[in-house]
Amino acid sequence: MDNASKRRLPVWLDLPMLVAALLTVAFYVVINRPAFAGSIVHRYTTEHVVEYVVVTFFIWGLVDVLFKACGFPLEYLALRQPTLPLRLAREPVTNVESLDADLQSRPKWFLDSRLGRRLTAAIDYIQQKESAEGFEDHLRYLAQQDDEQAHANYGLIRFICWVAPVLGILGTVIHFASAFVGMNPDQVTDNLQKIMGEIGTAFSTTTVALAAAITMMFSLFLCERAERGLVYAINRRVDGELLSRFEVVDESLTPFLQAVQAGSRATLDTLDGTLKRQLQVWSAAFHQLQQESDNRLQSHAQLWEQSLTKVHQRFEQSDQARDQKLVKLLTDLQSQRGEHQSQLEAVLGQLSGLQTHFAALVDALSGLMRGEGELVKLQQILTQNLHGIHETQQLDQALHGLTAAIHLLTARHDLEPKGKTSRAA
Repeated sequence: MDNASKRRLPVWLDLPMLVAALLTVAFYVVINRPAFAGSIVHRYTTEHVVEYVVVTFFIWGLVDVLFKACGFPLEYLALRQPTLPLRLAREPVTNVESLDADLQSRPKWFLDSRLGRRLTAAIDYIQQKESAEGFEDHLRYLAQQDDEQAHANYGLIRFICWVAPVLGILGTVIHFASAFVGMNPDQVTDNLQKIMGEIGTAFSTTTVALAAAITMMFSLFLCERAERGLVYAINRRVDGELLSRFEVVDESLTPFLQAVQAGSRATLDTLDGTLKRQLQVWSAAFHQLQQESDNRLQSHAQLWEQSLTKVHQRFEQSDQARDQKLVKLLTDLQSQRGEHQSQLEAVLGQLSGLQTHFAALVDALSGLMRGEGELVKLQQILTQNLHGIHETQQLDQALHGLTAAIHLLTARHDLEPKGKTSRAA
């Protein structure tokens, strides 16, 4: 619930109170239906007006606890947001403007959170005072305010925890009084059932009040513990980011600092004038140096141009000599090519002569093959003759005949080449 919604309601009325009233009316509308008649809940919450008051306070306290618990996630989410810009050392107070701009750029829900309000209050203190003097005490004051606010937020629950047992005792006393008031001792036995009913109702009232008080105490413990933990986390976050962030200057030193600042400003002005004159001297020196450099570059460019011309001439001469050598080489290659061609023609002629010799050789080989056939036949005939000679026992005559035949063949073989040679001639 935001501050604008709170301002729309009267001072004595808030949203949890309205919601609790509506829930109380709805509870008693439901519990008084015939379906719940005679149940434990109906008996403990509807037998006396004190029970109505206890139940009303109990529902109001639960609604208040739920409203407070619903705000915790937003506070923890704010603690997880990025921190302020990092610092390497203490910063001057003038940097607080950039911190304020960075903080104001955050979402509205972050600024409405406890952490956002604490950071805003701390930065506003620096902006208003324009000094970090007493900033640590102010942070302690803000932390104490949050702690007191956390304690004050649970005033209603503490009131319910205190008043519920009192209401239970009050209901018990009223029921006991109603049980015995206006009754003589002789009438106790006759009205014993009524007395026991009143005593039971008295104890029911105490039971309901104690149950409500115990529940509220447990809710108070859980919520207050969570909220105090949240406040301590905010304290650590704010101390880590702002406690030692700004430079602290003693106010008694301000006149001396102003005098030192004026002297420093005069010194800086003198240094500025000296630097300007020095820059003029350096500019003239650099201008002269640039002119000398340009002259040197021009002379170097002329030398390079002459050198390149000479190199170009040398390249042309070497190209001419190279062309002459190439022409000579081509001429030599042409002459060598002619010689190789004549040698190839001679080799071709020799190959044709070899071809004729190979043809003659083939003819001679075929003649030898035919002679080999005749020799085979002759060998067979000789084998038969030798077999016949061996049978007739005329070996000497056969050898003489064979010798004569060999001489005859030899003479014939010698005559045939001569005749062929004479025919070839």
